[in-house]
Amino acid sequence: MTDEQYMQRCLQLAALGLGSTSPNPMVGAVIVRDGEIIGEGYHHRCGEAHAEVNAINAVKDKALLRESTLYVNLEPCAHFGKTPPCADAIIRHGIPKVVIGSIDYHDKVNGAGVRKLRDAGVEVVENVCRDACEELNKRFFTFHRQHRPYVILKWAQTRDGYMDIDRSEGNATSYWITNYALKVLAHKWRGEEDAILVGWRTMANDRPQLTTREYPGKNPQRFVMQRGDEVLSELPYTPLPEKVEEALDRMYQLNIQSVIVEGGKKTLEKFLEAELWDEARILVGNQMWGKGLKAPKLPRIPEKKVNIDDNQLIYVRRQL
Repeated sequence: MTDEQYMQRCLQLAALGLGSTSPNPMVGAVIVRDGEIIGEGYHHRCGEAHAEVNAINAVKDKALLRESTLYVNLEPCAHFGKTPPCADAIIRHGIPKVVIGSIDYHDKVNGAGVRKLRDAGVEVVENVCRDACEELNKRFFTFHRQHRPYVILKWAQTRDGYMDIDRSEGNATSYWITNYALKVLAHKWRGEEDAILVGWRTMANDRPQLTTREYPGKNPQRFVMQRGDEVLSELPYTPLPEKVEEALDRMYQLNIQSVIVEGGKKTLEKFLEAELWDEARILVGNQMWGKGLKAPKLPRIPEKKVNIDDNQLIYVRRQL
């Protein structure tokens, strides 16, 4: 197997931590000796052992570590946090070579792990499958590079492009647009992100629960962009300012690494107009309404489209 193939295994392991590791990144580690994997592990959740330590602990004969190569999709940490530095554990066990996917841009790491390893005589190879490694931890990298959460816009619309009924006459009825399979998927997505955000009008009209009740997983922290002094004090949400930049800054201060924005239209368009979004996921049902509230128009060509029964998922990236 090649370095790239071992790194792909690291990424497979790391992805098992999706929705559980924040604010830490997702990390997987593989230890190889003479072409054979002798230990592997991943970071399960924040506060628990990191991937490198779990992989080392999985090796029964620790003497073999001195003849092995450790693969990891993110630079080993070099500072004390909730757990000791992984770079120290690698050095202590005498692992002679480490292959890294991408640098950790956290201000407490950012090359310090690589320097510590090299200063101790460890051979370090960098940037193996770097693009894939950065894609996996896009939430973590966005948070530390841009000082804001990774923003996912999500809405459902009919085949003819409507996302809601006409509410000009005070109609407060809720309508399902997509099938049950997409409802379950949308709840799975909620559990993968730190937070969920809606606008004040969506909360007032629909009283959405914003939970993962259709799929096992943690409920995201719930936010509402507050309109003026109007308060829905009986609901379990955290109010945010109406301006997108201020709202994201408030979430950054609260250590929110990712947020899924579920509308309504005015809230979604605020993020689009400010160009403060990273990806959009549009769930397209098989209904034709002919009238109602038109869904937002995206300024980018879809990255991919996926059919699920008679419905469709459209994925769009702000930057490709």
